[in-house]
Amino acid sequence: LKCSLNAYSKASADEKVLSDPDYHYNKGIVFKYLDDYSNAIAYFSDAISIHPQFTECLNELNDLKDQIKKTSLLIKNKGKHKGKNIAMMLRKLKEKTQCQNPSKVSMTTFDQLSNGSNEDKAINCILISSIVPNGRTPFVCICLDIDSNCFALNIYNIDCGKAPKLGDVMTVPYPQKSMVNIVIDGELNDFEMIR
Repeated sequence: LKCSLNAYSKASADEKVLSDPDYHYNKGIVFKYLDDYSNAIAYFSDAISIHPQFTECLNELNDLKDQIKKTSLLIKNKGKHKGKNIAMMLRKLKEKTQCQNPSKVSMTTFDQLSNGSNEDKAINCILISSIVPNGRTPFVCICLDIDSNCFALNIYNIDCGKAPKLGDVMTVPYPQKSMVNIVIDGELNDFEMIR
């Protein structure tokens, strides 16, 4: 993906390219898959301003905005679960993680992760909710760690039939942490996530 961004940067030297909606759309797709939603939205919007009837781009933009709003709401509401249910899931997470064999990475909690790449760390979490993709977005897991930190986990290239289910305990090695902070339709959507 980083190579694609370099190629798009070089291509932007040509004035004709900057007036091509496909250039902006494709660059937006790259940013979406890098979980850089602010830039993805900006490039999709640029493509639409050049070609207002660009249906595929309009769908992509609307799906991404919808995913961001749903993710933000589910994290704020801890997956819409009551305290008793959250406590039960956290007990399950603690039981599963106590049985775990030590590995080459150091286990940590979400709040101890650095922004960006965490090459030497892994995090255990339990899935409390999810947003099923429509073909254009990642599978988004709303998770809790052992300290009850709630965050999103984006999983790409997964068959929905094999996706994690509610209550599944997962270990995420080498998590890449990022922050989303975007205003959509006058509403601030801010949350943290890993991939």
